[in-house]
Amino acid sequence: MKDINEVLRKKEADLQQLQKEVEALRVAIRILSEDADAGSVFPRPAGISYAPPARSAPAAAGVSDTGYSAPWDASGKKFP
Repeated sequence: MKDINEVLRKKEADLQQLQKEVEALRVAIRILSEDADAGSVFPRPAGISYAPPARSAPAAAGVSDTGYSAPWDASGKKFP
């Protein structure tokens, strides 16, 4: 069975760590909100799209199309 004082000390230490992390997040929020109010430090260039890359359709079952052909592909040897 665990010592109740040891468990309490551990919980208090965890609480103090979480309080420090929350305070750091609050500081980060203040800094980020100041940047948003003043405009971005690094403005985005015009005409550049920031959309995520399109995903290709999954390959059909049993079909392996790597888009290239190498001699070792035919022999069944694959890179680990």
